[in-house]
Amino acid sequence: MMTTATEKTSSPASRQPGTMKSRPVAIAKVAMVKPLRTQPAAFSRVEIETKAYGIWMARGQEQGQDQEHWFEAERQLRQE
Repeated sequence: MMTTATEKTSSPASRQPGTMKSRPVAIAKVAMVKPLRTQPAAFSRVEIETKAYGIWMARGQEQGQDQEHWFEAERQLRQE
């Protein structure tokens, strides 16, 4: 048997004072009032690879700088 935690809440006109409301309902109500912050959409791996490849080509195909090119590609995509 599963039980749900309840708490007393102030009630709208349609409820009797002091009635109980399940915790998930109370949490959902708060979530509607205070939406979660979301991260900006992440770029796909293909988009970053394509941009990093362009940077690599523009810099004369320098070796050993792949991470630098990747991070630069991410930075440039965020600015576009």
